[in-house]
Amino acid sequence: MPKSKKLGKNKVVSFEEKLKKLREIVNDLEEGDVPLKKSIDNYQKSLELIKQCYEELENAELKIEKVMKKEGKIVTKPLDD
Repeated sequence: MPKSKKLGKNKVVSFEEKLKKLREIVNDLEEGDVPLKKSIDNYQKSLELIKQCYEELENAELKIEKVMKKEGKIVTKPLDD
């Protein structure tokens, strides 16, 4: 699983940077001081960021399951055990 994905013009953005940007967008939307067009643009951008983060989390989960695979069966348990 790649630690980051490309966003925009070949710029590599980490998972953590995507979450930070999502938080900024949420804060802007909650404040309500942003023009409508920018709010809509930010909303669309947030949907793409959420999709990318979700895909990265799914890939991480699959990688963890592969590591925990035993005797042809996947053993799932909380990571904090």
